[in-house]
Amino acid sequence: MKDSDLLIKYRDYLYSKQLTDGTIDNNISIITRELFDKVVKIDITKVEYRKILSNMRNRLSKNTMYSYVNVIKRFYDYLIDFKFYKGKNPFSSAVVKITASKPKNVLYEDEILDIYKIFDMGDKTTGYQEFLFDFLYSTGIRLAEFINLNIYDFDFENRFITVVGKGNKERIVVYNESLEQTMLSYLKARQAIMKFHRKSHSYFLIDFNTGQRLKAARVYNEIIRVGDIVHRKIHPHMLRHSFATHLLENGCDLRYIQELLGHSSVSTTEIYTKVQLKQKQNTILKFHPRK
Repeated sequence: MKDSDLLIKYRDYLYSKQLTDGTIDNNISIITRELFDKVVKIDITKVEYRKILSNMRNRLSKNTMYSYVNVIKRFYDYLIDFKFYKGKNPFSSAVVKITASKPKNVLYEDEILDIYKIFDMGDKTTGYQEFLFDFLYSTGIRLAEFINLNIYDFDFENRFITVVGKGNKERIVVYNESLEQTMLSYLKARQAIMKFHRKSHSYFLIDFNTGQRLKAARVYNEIIRVGDIVHRKIHPHMLRHSFATHLLENGCDLRYIQELLGHSSVSTTEIYTKVQLKQKQNTILKFHPRK
């Protein structure tokens, strides 16, 4: 089978995992650039393997190289699982040490409250922007999870959502009464738009101009626009970080935050304890007279 055919099949596989278009394109680009552009066939030799790693090491940061190697590892795992490649994953033994993660950039609680005050004024942001912002901050879900939600994922009576996260793992995410009111307004508008455009699908998020499923880029851009209005650089994942940090600051158990975020290990969630400490340091630097 040709390399191009393998990439087409792998792209289809990634789509079946409900990854975003951007993530899929990035994976295919990395595999093409770092593997197929450097070797004749996928059954690479040890010499070719060492050359690929050496080339990455000379060009990339440790964190980027770590990410690239894992993308290629997963590609070979796919080839082996679906019988497109015989033998051991040539990248299974690759070890790349990464540097410590930088503290996540989050919004302070008072900044969040200020944004909601601007929403209440109703003259600077659209209702759609407010809904997208409120949903992401109130639930802490990932952008990819958000755009893949279906109507049947919601239990409106008990106010919880079944979210499919990384690795197709399901988890339950709850939402508050405040978001419920915003969501009811959205659902009424959604129903009217779907009827007007004669659309019939179960995707929760729709484009009001077409009635079709909303794309991740649109959500991302709307959140960016909210940030522009409040003079802050905001993106969807920042709202997830803020959600987790604010829960921790208000006494929520780390294990529970782990469940809400869908982290497979609590060690991943522990980054927010560092964020919490960093925020306290910044608060002291900002407000204490003896800086």
